[in-house]
Amino acid sequence: MELELQEPRLHTCDCKDREFVNFDPPNESGTACGPDDHVHIKKQFQIYFGLRHPPLRCNSDPAYVTVVSVLLLYASERAPYLAHPELVGFHLQPLGRFFGDMTCEDISGTSCGAYVAARASGNLGRKVKPATARRELETLSAALNYAHRQRKLSFPVRLTYPSKTPPRERWITRREAAALVAGALGIVAIAYDVSSRKPIKWGRMFRPAYHVARFILIALYTGTRHEAILRMRWGVNSSGGWFDLDHGLMYRRGEREVETNKRRPAVPIPTNLLPHLRRWRRLTSLGPVEYAGRLILKERRGFERARNIAGLGGEITPHILRHTCATWMLQNGVPTRETAGYLGTSEKIVEKVYGHHHPDYLARARDAFSSRRSGQR
Repeated sequence: MELELQEPRLHTCDCKDREFVNFDPPNESGTACGPDDHVHIKKQFQIYFGLRHPPLRCNSDPAYVTVVSVLLLYASERAPYLAHPELVGFHLQPLGRFFGDMTCEDISGTSCGAYVAARASGNLGRKVKPATARRELETLSAALNYAHRQRKLSFPVRLTYPSKTPPRERWITRREAAALVAGALGIVAIAYDVSSRKPIKWGRMFRPAYHVARFILIALYTGTRHEAILRMRWGVNSSGGWFDLDHGLMYRRGEREVETNKRRPAVPIPTNLLPHLRRWRRLTSLGPVEYAGRLILKERRGFERARNIAGLGGEITPHILRHTCATWMLQNGVPTRETAGYLGTSEKIVEKVYGHHHPDYLARARDAFSSRRSGQR
């Protein structure tokens, strides 16, 4: 994996009646090749970049190590073994542009804050939210920690992050869920009761997107993450999860997939979902979220279309379905430990984000004042 820093570092100029490509104007270093000679340009750039950023030595002082060198080390040695190496490549682009030749010692709370502001204003590409800039800084922190573990840095370098966004508390009701599934199937209300204003007649007005409806139902009943649902297949495979319809189990992780912090444990298939899965098995060949004989890579446009037909707001995203699953389970009295095991997360996260939905939430504190012994001791 390479940092694509060629464009901001290349400069074409007229010299001796020939076009040369130079690096880092105004401190130019010519390559003696024209702007269309891409093969030689790339070769000269690799030589030039290697001279400016030589391989890291053991126990180097962070004051003499550039941030780009650390990012290159992380991209070449560690990123290929991560679950999503492409995300590291996306994060390294703005990080490399901003920090450039800054040394690791130059990283401070001020520089991290300036990076977040630059990303939010669009100076380093498209505008992003502070939460995205925070994730990119976390990649930089992982690169610094990796360099320290590999004894390339003599001591660790700490980063300052922007404050985390509060957890989402939005979840959808059963009526909203039914409207969302109906929107995926192209069904809308065409007649309403005058007094109660509730729909009394429905009709299919749009072309159905069956794969979107299947995605919504699986997410609501199992709380599985977006990407894991899209990789689900009917048979055992190494690239994604699969359904064991004979034993009623859902394996969210493939045979050769490495377990990450976002755990994907095997769970029993809910009773209400199992008949749907058996019917979908007869209608599809690869997996439930299948369109035109292929598994889709991202559930975006189809989900937005279903949401718009259902009349729901833009805050309803595919991840909201996971929140809804957790909320419904706790509202029905499922213990937080079982909910955490079913979702593949920690009990602490469930209590922190969804705990107030449980009917026994602070029940002893609520009932403490109903006793006649209050204030007697």
